[in-house]
Amino acid sequence: MKRSTYPIYFMSFILLVLVTSTSGCSRPVEHAAVSDEAGEASQRSAGDSLIIMLPGEVPLELVWIPPGTFMMDSPEDEQDRSSVESPQHEVTIAKGFWMGKYPITQAQWKTLKIDYSTLFPGDDRPLESVYLGDIQATFGFLHELNTLNPDYNFRLPSEAEWEYAVRAGTTTRFYWGDDPDYTEIDAYAWYGENSGGETHNVGLKLPNAWGLYDMSGSVEEWCDDSSHEHYIGAPNDGSAWREYPRDATRVMRGGSYQDLAKSCRSASRSSGSIYPGDWCSNGGFRVVWMP
Repeated sequence: MKRSTYPIYFMSFILLVLVTSTSGCSRPVEHAAVSDEAGEASQRSAGDSLIIMLPGEVPLELVWIPPGTFMMDSPEDEQDRSSVESPQHEVTIAKGFWMGKYPITQAQWKTLKIDYSTLFPGDDRPLESVYLGDIQATFGFLHELNTLNPDYNFRLPSEAEWEYAVRAGTTTRFYWGDDPDYTEIDAYAWYGENSGGETHNVGLKLPNAWGLYDMSGSVEEWCDDSSHEHYIGAPNDGSAWREYPRDATRVMRGGSYQDLAKSCRSASRSSGSIYPGDWCSNGGFRVVWMP
């Protein structure tokens, strides 16, 4: 995967951290390690970057998502919308968080020495065909990642956090605009019409305004919410809407390399038939960490 060259800030423990503004200019972190005093958080801008080095010098790149309020899901007049995207409702994300710049790649998964299978091998391709249990269970990816980095608390995003991040302040069908005739999508997403039926290296398409890549298309991404057929009664604070037992069906977002263009819309969701133990040939994920 091609990467631009970043300035490096060395932290007081064995992690490398990099903070860059969306303009590409570097800014030093005032507090070392993972401290997040109010003054430091207020100085961050959307799109600032954090790099954590995994074993084998494999980078895990994160992007700062600022707090804010947005309208979640689609208005009733949105082209190609589904009934599971109703009702549109206001959600407030009171605290900013870090989110994976890309879906978790096969190289990142392998650094934690967890077994996996893939249809499309490649270190810089997103991990697909991943069971939710292999992500969240004891000794799964998140457990091992947090064990290696005890000052962090990585997790899956809530569905609200995911949609807030993909929209990046937009209210259109896609984060690049409404694109009613699907003439612009090829520049931003791998989907059924341009993927050739397989995944591709992360970061090859254009990012959204906050510097997140492959949020639309590529692989569908697991969220931490139980699935619901509507949003009546959904939390309005950005937290995950969970039902118990936790083996209930879950939500995936973003569309994939297999899907129609309309499934790559910011409000599109796969809800109601996906269990944690299901094998999904187009299923991947990205991580978040809230300081």
